[in-house]
Parts: sequence; structure tokens; C-alpha cells
Amino acid sequence: MKKKVLIILVLIAVIFCFIPSKIKFNHEVTIEASDAVTSKFLTNQKNWDKWWPGTKINATHYRYNDIDFTIDKLINSGAELTLQKGKLNLSCTINYLLINEGEVKVTWNVIKKDGIGSILPLLDNFKLADIEKQITAISKHLKLFLEDEKNAYGYKIYLKGAKDTVLITSTTLSNTYPSIPEIYTIIGDLKKQAKDKGVKETNYPIMNITKINEKQYQVTVAVPINRSFIPSAKTAINYIPKGGNLLAADVKGGSNTVKDALAQIKVYMKDHRLISVAMSFESLITDRSAEKDTAKWVTKVYYPIF
Repeated sequence: MKKKVLIILVLIAVIFCFIPSKIKFNHEVTIEASDAVTSKFLTNQKNWDKWWPGTKINATHYRYNDIDFTIDKLINSGAELTLQKGKLNLSCTINYLLINEGEVKVTWNVIKKDGIGSILPLLDNFKLADIEKQITAISKHLKLFLEDEKNAYGYKIYLKGAKDTVLITSTTLSNTYPSIPEIYTIIGDLKKQAKDKGVKETNYPIMNITKINEKQYQVTVAVPINRSFIPSAKTAINYIPKGGNLLAADVKGGSNTVKDALAQIKVYMKDHRLISVAMSFESLITDRSAEKDTAKWVTKVYYPIF
């Protein structure tokens, strides 16, 4: 009997020899997102609320299932955290690294903190396996979140080839921001001119309003048409290269929403190191002169790029 007990004790001792005394693991995930976008959501504490898949306890304390995550410190490439599952405390660093253009690697480095854990290291390792499983799930959610550009920029930004290549255009200067009636008076004049020449419209009217100094706005309004003709005075025929690259976004809302969408496309271009080759423009899907409720306005915004 004593011999059996001795054998069992020896086996337990052998098992414990193979249990790591220092609990740690790394988890990596590759994400198709820019380093700027990744930084926006990992190094800004307020933005953790937007992507975290679990619950928020307070400003720095988050929970996923039965694991608590506390942000101890934000760093240039991510954050330092404390993880707790029961009495097991772990130090964790989540950081990102740009590995290719538009591609980052996010790494979780986890190690046991000094202090209380289980008196049996094997139990701590069972807990660690579950923590690693949960971190894998969190990483998958972060990947899906960051790879959805609507989450990153507030709008779905996509690439489109230019189809409407001929434009009848009016460019004027105004001392005040043009009103809706003023814009649609210009649109009406352009449409009439095209109709009188037997030319067909091919799409919705477009416009760009740019403040060029403290006192003046440059107002450019155009109507896409199917062919060129000799325009009247103060108007011109302009061309967009067929198949030219356009960054586009669909917007629902008034002028401030449209301005925000254009600003976010500029951020997108900066993040992806793209250059605009011409002025941005708005395609006026909704007739703003007829629809007074700006919340119902539908607009497509475009930035020509290469």
C-alpha cells in the first residue's frame, strides 16, 4: 500500500515538473487595415467602446465572459492591460505592427503577474487555456471590426470607375455660400442649354463649393451629358477620363453630413497614401429644391484619385 502511495506521489511530482512555472503565451492576428486606423482604435481609450465585443464596467475596465480586462496604460502601439480570471492575474500587452501596405499584425503578449494564483499550477494553466481561447475570439472580432471601413471612417468608402465623362459646367465666384435656389437655378440653366442642343443628360447634377479666401466661394456646378457641343458664354465642356478612379461614399443627410463624409474620405486617402488628382464633388441624387427635409437627402460624394 505504501509502495502504491509512493508511486502516485512520484507521478504527481513528475507531472509538476512538466508544468511551466512561468505562465505565458502570445497570440497574433493579421488584419487588413492601415496602421493609422488600427492606432485610432487601440491607442485611444474612448474608441475601445466602439470595438470591444464584451461589456464595459467603467472607463478602464472591460469584461469578456468571465475575464476582466483593465487598461493600465496606453502606449504608442497599443495598450498595457491587467487580465483577471478568478484569482489568476496576468499582465498583457496588445500592440500592432505594420507589416505590409494596408496590413497590420496585432499581438497579445500575456504573462502571469507576481501574486496570487492557484496553489496548483496545473489549474492556472487550465485557466490560461481558456483565456487564450477568449483572446482569440476578441481578436477575431477586432479583425472584423477594423476591416469594415464603415466602422473605421463612418461611411462605406469604395472605388468606382468614372462613366460620365462629358460635363456641361458652370464655374462662378460668390461672396456668400450659395443657397439651394441659387444652385438649382444654375442646374436649370445647364439642363436647358443641353436640351436646346439636343443633348441628353446621363446622370444627376454634381457640384463643388470651395472657399477660396475669407470673402469668396468658388461654385462649380455641372450636368453629365452624352456628348460634347459648343457651350454658351460663361459655361464650358469639361471631361473626366473614362474609367478614372473615384473614391466614393453614399451619404444620407444634410450639408454637414456631406462635409463630414468628404473629410473622412480625405482621412482614408491619407491612411492609404492616395493622392487626389482633382476637386471632390457631390452628386445630387435628391432634388434638394423639392425636398426640404435634409435628413432625407441622398448624395454620392466622390474624390478622383490615383
